[in-house]
Amino acid sequence: MAELETDVQRDLILGLTENFLWVNSSMYEQYLLVTFQKLFQDKSWNPEKGKNICICPLLPEEDFGKIKSSTFMLYLCQSILLRTYEEFQDGQVRICETPEVLKEEKYRKNIDSVILIDDFIGSGETALGCMAYLDFLRQEGKKMYILAMVAQKEGINNIQKEGIPVFADVVREKGISDQFEKEEAQQKLDEMKKISKLLKVPSEMYLGFLQAESLVAMNKTPNNTFPVYWHEKKGHSRAPFPRKENVKMIRKENKEQERYERRN
Repeated sequence: MAELETDVQRDLILGLTENFLWVNSSMYEQYLLVTFQKLFQDKSWNPEKGKNICICPLLPEEDFGKIKSSTFMLYLCQSILLRTYEEFQDGQVRICETPEVLKEEKYRKNIDSVILIDDFIGSGETALGCMAYLDFLRQEGKKMYILAMVAQKEGINNIQKEGIPVFADVVREKGISDQFEKEEAQQKLDEMKKISKLLKVPSEMYLGFLQAESLVAMNKTPNNTFPVYWHEKKGHSRAPFPRKENVKMIRKENKEQERYERRN
């Protein structure tokens, strides 16, 4: 806060922080239970009752093989509490490590519906990428659902335009644009851009990735969140929810994946 230039900027951050949501890892199971409950109680799920379910991480093709939040969620889907749900009994559920598993007919031939899961949905871009990869499932008539513990309303709308239902425990609006009248919102957005510029945030990220204006931190802070909460640079190294790159996963080299990443 001391790095900010004016009291107007400090008041803006203090005000936004009152609406900030932090879901840490110890809270994940409870949020997940509520999200599944919303799905299973929705009338759109009625035709799927008693059928075989596949749970799959919400990953676009370029993220296959990486440890992402959606792959972390798969372990929670084996929860003892989830097994109390009728849908998780009698051997109906299969969990796929990555969406590419479903390319193999031997795995998908006995699957009736697919649940794609993540902890957070921001703009919906990741979900749309995953759905594009799995379009062959829709062509085969298999039903798809997307679950997230927390989701931005804008992201949900972007996904549901494609005809895929989305369920979330918590739905969030934009932190500024959806909270104030147009003129006041624009003034606050201008101040937030000044703050991001001061912190040397890339201009395309001034309001979070794809201008999402999120006020959310999960086990890891989404880049959709306003950068003032996570961006760090020399001279600004005390962000409350940092996305530091000093902790990285190393993995076995995948030549095919490297070629894909170079092409894209």
